[in-house]
Amino acid sequence: MGPLTWMIAAAAVAATRPCPTEGLGWMSPGLAAVSASDTARYAGDRPLARDCLELALTLGEPVAEGMARLRLLTMSGNLGPIQHGAKITEALNQGVGPWGWLAWADYYLFAPEYAGADRALARSAAEQAALWLPGPAAARLYLATGERRHLDLLRVSTQRDGLGDALVAADGVLPGQPSTWFLGLGLAGAPGVGFGGGLVFTHPDLLLRGGSAQLSLTGTTRGAYAVSARLRSPGPVFGVVGGAAGRGVVDVYTGDTPTRVTQDLVALSGGGGVRDDGRSAQLTWVTRWDAWGEGWLAGHGPSLNLGLDRSAGFGETREGFVIGLSTDAALVGYPHWGVSADLRGYRPGLGGVTAARVWVGAELMKGAPVLRLPTVGGAELHRGAWAGRYRAPLIGTVDLEQRWALIGPLEGVVFGNLAYVLDDGLHPAGGLGLRLILPPERLNVVRVDVAVSDSAWAITTGWGEAF
Repeated sequence: MGPLTWMIAAAAVAATRPCPTEGLGWMSPGLAAVSASDTARYAGDRPLARDCLELALTLGEPVAEGMARLRLLTMSGNLGPIQHGAKITEALNQGVGPWGWLAWADYYLFAPEYAGADRALARSAAEQAALWLPGPAAARLYLATGERRHLDLLRVSTQRDGLGDALVAADGVLPGQPSTWFLGLGLAGAPGVGFGGGLVFTHPDLLLRGGSAQLSLTGTTRGAYAVSARLRSPGPVFGVVGGAAGRGVVDVYTGDTPTRVTQDLVALSGGGGVRDDGRSAQLTWVTRWDAWGEGWLAGHGPSLNLGLDRSAGFGETREGFVIGLSTDAALVGYPHWGVSADLRGYRPGLGGVTAARVWVGAELMKGAPVLRLPTVGGAELHRGAWAGRYRAPLIGTVDLEQRWALIGPLEGVVFGNLAYVLDDGLHPAGGLGLRLILPPERLNVVRVDVAVSDSAWAITTGWGEAF
């Protein structure tokens, strides 16, 4: 089934299914709708889960409204905090009795950390409700404490809501929160490259069916611009298509002397891959044309990306490691065969998280065009030097970054970098940055960095952490 076909089919099915709230006489209609949404969400039916939550908002029950808005927060993109944030606590403050306590337990379990998530408070709220609602309370107590005795009690309970049913079915292991779309706007500037901005839209759970889409637009005062788009189908075995076009104004250096080159680019790609439990492999064919002042040149060939992600969390709460390996070649047109390795690690330290990255890129073909050589500089690799400042057949970088929570969703970072450029030696860089952390997706991070290097200074912005 192609991407357009599954999008149409998903929308048609979602429009025809009612929210199942019958058979739950010990709950009010609004709470039954929230319960049905949990059952659907953890069974992987996120469109039905959303429909049930929207139904709960219409039934005039403050507790159900608060619980529903809390769950909708992770399905509403940038507008989520505006649309639901203040209304969640407003609704919960009107709730009374055992279900009101359970609603607060949900808040302390599922709210973003900057908004007050607290497992100890979740446990206290659930314990108040345990005498009247032992099944739903046991579900919250298990999530708050991780103690299996609460899960065992839940298994034998005859009074379970959708969250409890999901925990029993999954043996206590729930999937992560649903992903949400993100729209970001950023500005950047550095001496010699001018100033510019970018707009990015990404949706990592398209139509709540597990596909993804991304669109980006950028432009600078030097006359550079670019547009790119990418669409991936859902499922562990997926298809992917993409395209990019633009004009870049690039300084190519010989020693410290730059030569300004205008680069036009048109690229199309298509292929597929597999992903499962943090492991991924993707193979695509890239059809690419470049113009560097000497007419259009073709560079068509395959691209292979392998990944292993064993990390979790956001910003200063992230832990684990990530490994990425990639290679791409031009089998038609100019000679090119590039390879790269990207290793990242995160662990708690110094009151926050210490993050480290090692990246190496190499060009294996002699005679490859200079603009296809590995390069560092810009918002991610070797911050402090502008994009494309260093190019060589072999480049490696080492990054260290310390991240701390500041106020609410605001995070501060201090970073240092050392780049090795073949035939040009070592180049240091470092700086300071701020992050606005907006879960549930890691891309839902807006960053700004001020950095210096031995060659320049730069102010850069971006989406997601630098690494």
